Amino acid sequence: MEKRFTYVTLIAGMLFCFSCNNMPSQNHGPIVLGDSSSIVTETNPDKLKDLVTELEPTIPPAENKEIAPATVQSVTPEKAPDTTKKIAVAKAPAPLPANGGLNADFNIASMVIPNITVKQAGNPNLQRANGAVYTLVSGTIPGSQLRVTANVTKVSQRYQSVVVVKTDDGALPVEGLSTTTDWEALKGANNIYKCTGLEERSLEVPDANKNTIRVAVQKAAQRRRMSRRKVQEWVESVRNVRSANQKPLFVTLRSVMWKIDGKDANGKLFSKQVRVDIPL
Repeated sequence: MEKRFTYVTLIAGMLFCFSCNNMPSQNHGPIVLGDSSSIVTETNPDKLKDLVTELEPTIPPAENKEIAPATVQSVTPEKAPDTTKKIAVAKAPAPLPANGGLNADFNIASMVIPNITVKQAGNPNLQRANGAVYTLVSGTIPGSQLRVTANVTKVSQRYQSVVVVKTDDGALPVEGLSTTTDWEALKGANNIYKCTGLEERSLEVPDANKNTIRVAVQKAAQRRRMSRRKVQEWVESVRNVRSANQKPLFVTLRSVMWKIDGKDANGKLFSKQVRVDIPL
């Protein structure tokens, strides 16, 4: 494009010089508007031809900006992952025997004591608990059987006994004269164990002398907010007592505890405890 422009300029310059050289040197004076003698008419057809080639710029075709629509493929949406936490459903406790009883079901282990009626304290769902507490309503525990369901390594028992003063005015538990035994393994077969050593004649008697007994009875009466006269009456009732199992004193069962030691399906050790409190 630049070369063509230079070429056209050069030709125009040459024509200008040529025309100036061919003009007569005669001074025509100033050009008068409307004077026909000052108008030059070219009659040579060769000089009337165009000397400059008409420029015809090449215009590129307009760019087609229309974009073909993209081919839409049918894509099956991926299923969102299920992030809902699975909640373990607790296993329903095993049914009680037809004649009633205690049923402590920890899922990993369970213990049943038939022929007694109990009232459970706290949350009845024991699936994640390590212990359960009951209160005896009716029946007797000494001599009862424990039926255990678990991979058991050992079943142990211990109890708490308390001294009670019994007179015509009623019974007064003396908490200051109580005993809690150590754990002792129970003998059994086929996961059935017998509650032994719980009869009153077999219960451990706390060590106490005459003075210790009088002081313990006095504190027990005062704890129940008795009058001073009533407290003195209870103390007088044991003035000749020299041991904790001498009348009007006797030792009675206050609570019994059992411990189940075993292994789960993965071999992991576990321990569960059951306690039954006995109202006085």
